[in-house]
Amino acid sequence: MWLIFALLNPISEAIRSVIAKKLTRNIDSIYISLANNVLPLIFFFPALFFIDLKFNLNFFIGLFGSGLINIATAILYMKAIEKSDISKVMPMLSFTPLFLLVTSPVILGETIHLLGILGILFVVIGSYLLNLDLSKNSIFEPFKGLLREKGTRYMLIVSFLWSFSANFDKLSIQNSSILQHIIFVNIIIVLGVWLIIYFWKGIDFGEIKREIKGLSLISFFTTLAFIFHMTALSLTYVAYVVSFKRMSGLIAVFLGYFLLGEGKIKERFLGSFVMFIGVLLIALS
Repeated sequence: MWLIFALLNPISEAIRSVIAKKLTRNIDSIYISLANNVLPLIFFFPALFFIDLKFNLNFFIGLFGSGLINIATAILYMKAIEKSDISKVMPMLSFTPLFLLVTSPVILGETIHLLGILGILFVVIGSYLLNLDLSKNSIFEPFKGLLREKGTRYMLIVSFLWSFSANFDKLSIQNSSILQHIIFVNIIIVLGVWLIIYFWKGIDFGEIKREIKGLSLISFFTTLAFIFHMTALSLTYVAYVVSFKRMSGLIAVFLGYFLLGEGKIKERFLGSFVMFIGVLLIALS
C-alpha cells in the first residue's frame, strides 16, 4: 500500500508543474508561488485543535530555519518553471540528496557512506546527460548549459536550499510532530510570500481573480502531494519515500513532451533516470 502513496506524490507534483507552466503564460509566477501553499494551510489548519502542540527552542529554530528558506524556494521554484522547460528543471531537484550529503553532516552530524558517494557520481552523470546536445562538440557544453539557462539555475538553487531546509524540517519535526510542522511552516511561507508581493509590487487582485481556477488547481495538487507524502511516511521508511518523491523529474519529462511539446525526450529521460538511480543509491546509503 505504501508504494501506491509514494508513487502518487511525485505524480501530483509533476501534474502541478505542468499546470504551473501553462499558467505562467498568463500570470506572474510569484502569484503561483503564493497560491501554492494556501489550500494546504486551509486543509491542515483544523488539525491544530486535535493534536498535542509542543514548543521548545529547537522547534522554533527548525521552524523558522525551514520557513524562511522555503519562502525563497517557493518563489524560485515557480520562476524556474516559468523560465525553462519542466523536463529540464524538475530533474534538478535530484541534486537535493547530493547536497544533503554535505549539509547533513555539518548540521546534524550524520555520516557519508560509499553508496552515497556512488550516488553522487550518478547524479552528476545524469545532469550531464540531461543537458547533452549531440550537435555541440564541446564536452563541457552540458555543464555550461546547466548554469546558462535561468530556469535550471534557479531550480539548482532551490535544490541546494532544500538541502538546508530538510535538516531544519527534521529538527522541527523531532521536537513537535509532522502535522504541527506542516501547518506552521505553511503559515510562514504564505505570509512571507504575501508580504514580499505586497511591498515589492502590490497585490493585483484582478490578476489573481482572472486565473483563480488554475491557481486553485495548483494548490489542490500541492495538498494532495502533502497527503500522499505523509501517508507514505507513516507506512514505510523515510528513505524509500524520499527516493520515490524524486520520480517527479522522470514523470515531468514525459508530461513535458506529451502535453507541452518539449523536445529532446531521449536525452532528458536518460539523464533524469540516471539521476534517479543516483538518488536511490544515496537514500540506501
